[in-house]
Amino acid sequence: MTDASPADQRDTAIEVAVRSTDMDADRNVNNAVYFQYFEQSRLEHLRRYAVIGWPPRVDAGRPQFALVQTEARFHAPAIHPDVLVVWTRTASIGTTSFSLAYQIRRRSDGTAICEGRSVQVWLDANGRPTAIAPAARQALERSRHPEITATDDAHGDD
Repeated sequence: MTDASPADQRDTAIEVAVRSTDMDADRNVNNAVYFQYFEQSRLEHLRRYAVIGWPPRVDAGRPQFALVQTEARFHAPAIHPDVLVVWTRTASIGTTSFSLAYQIRRRSDGTAICEGRSVQVWLDANGRPTAIAPAARQALERSRHPEITATDDAHGDD
């Protein structure tokens, strides 16, 4: 069995049990469902570092950020009742956006299932891109991997 704790303490790891409804006609996890797994892990990562509050306040107004890009690369199928471990790490931080990297492995044997990235842009009160709030930037910096350079992450805004 693979250890679900992240190799680097800056990473966030969650476990996801594959549901029968996650599978498609080919009887493996549908490709779109992996983006839901990324979302679950992204929210946990950002909550863990206090980039976002949880649960969201009713009077919070507009979202703090919006997802502007996401991508996935698939390596092996997953099926019900696999348990998957989803790791999230902060890959880069720009002026108005930040990117996260994801890795999904099967818990039972460590098989690499999927990897991906997402880019989030910080929003002002009018829903327009703006500089990342200082407290959020500090939190993201605490979780960032300095060994990932701008050339490794071409999705950032600077």
